[in-house]
Amino acid sequence: MSDAREISIERLAHMVEAADAIASYVARGREVFEADSAVRDAILFRIVVIGEAAKAVAQRDPELASEMSEVEWSALARMRDRITHQYWAVDTQIVWDTARDDLPLVRDAIAGALKRLS
Repeated sequence: MSDAREISIERLAHMVEAADAIASYVARGREVFEADSAVRDAILFRIVVIGEAAKAVAQRDPELASEMSEVEWSALARMRDRITHQYWAVDTQIVWDTARDDLPLVRDAIAGALKRLS
């Protein structure tokens, strides 16, 4: 196995771990998300982790990224960039919807790929 593939597999595992953490925060409910800045910050940080890992996979192992066409690599990277570089323009509704609705699907796709790659 190439170094690039090994690193990509490690980054995919980071993405699953981050998505699992986000799911645990989302399970606390929207009211907690709105009221507790620590929960919002935790979700935002984990989205940054997912986006950075997505960038690493797409750059180091484009073949693997293209095999996983159900994952929107560039969208994950763009959200990371928005949170990191335009933090003042982050829309909490989009963050919540992404965390609740989109990331579980991404997590499942990546977990499936990790299973195949093992």
